[in-house]
Amino acid sequence: MPIRVLIVDDSMLVQEVLKDMMSTDPEIEVVGVANNGKEGVEMTNQLNPDFITMDINMPIMNGLEAIEEIMADHTTPILVVSSINDSKVAFDACARGAMDVFPKSEVDPDKASKLIDKIKSLAGTRVIGHTRKEKPPEPEAPEPAIGKVIAIACSTGGPKALSQILPELPSSFKYPILIAQHIEDGFLSGLVQWLNQVSPLTVQEGLEGADVSAGGIYVSPSDRHMQIDPQGKICFVDRQPADPYRPSCDILLSSVGKSFAKNSVGVILSGMAQDGVKGLQAVKNSGGITIAQDEQSSVVFGMNNMAIKTGCVDKILPLREIGRFLASL
Repeated sequence: MPIRVLIVDDSMLVQEVLKDMMSTDPEIEVVGVANNGKEGVEMTNQLNPDFITMDINMPIMNGLEAIEEIMADHTTPILVVSSINDSKVAFDACARGAMDVFPKSEVDPDKASKLIDKIKSLAGTRVIGHTRKEKPPEPEAPEPAIGKVIAIACSTGGPKALSQILPELPSSFKYPILIAQHIEDGFLSGLVQWLNQVSPLTVQEGLEGADVSAGGIYVSPSDRHMQIDPQGKICFVDRQPADPYRPSCDILLSSVGKSFAKNSVGVILSGMAQDGVKGLQAVKNSGGITIAQDEQSSVVFGMNNMAIKTGCVDKILPLREIGRFLASL
């Protein structure tokens, strides 16, 4: 059976190009086209598609509102098709239940294989509905500690996971956090801006040679792989054309384990494939603490599941418990 796709976009040009791109693969069938979010919600209920591509800025009902409606009543894998200018809003869509973001700059018949691969990898995965954020109790501030560094690895479902973990940390949090989130080129700025809206701590892009500071959160760019040295400085490895993941979770986690040994903390969240598993093993082997997101709260129980199966995970926790555990270290 082909993957039945609903396209939701107010641009007739984008609709036609997306249909042309998907028509190149016999395993994908476009079953409907909606011109705004309201039509998208109605056609989801009528057609029961296997997959939805969703624009953000649309009349009558925008993409964010449509995603909330769909995820509340008819949970379906959703891929946000967004321009870089809307990237901050696109990650808000991920927090509401969308699975991933695809750049509109890649909506090109000559690049159909990239979209096809994305749809096939996401379609059929278990989708969890959007839940309202509960106001958490204020955790007690940890005692100051020197040298402890936390590394977080995440992919599909990562932005939503981060938006639930980071608010659990107090503004007095004493440890630096480094994040490797698989992301399309050009979308990092939007992710950083969006995370700063939900985090009590300052989120910033990792910069070459920067010293990490207590309570600072540093996100790796997509065009290079972030590392940290024993002096607490950020450094990078150039991305190669054959590298399957951008940025690499394994490289970040391994560097934290190597540089900080028993003072390292590795966290692996929702995501496909196995990037981060070897890095988490390196943290474990160095004497550090290892944590994996549990299955129930995962958009995709992939990377974290593979890490759990290796036996290298100390704690398997739901999202908010991960934040609370980090706050209690």
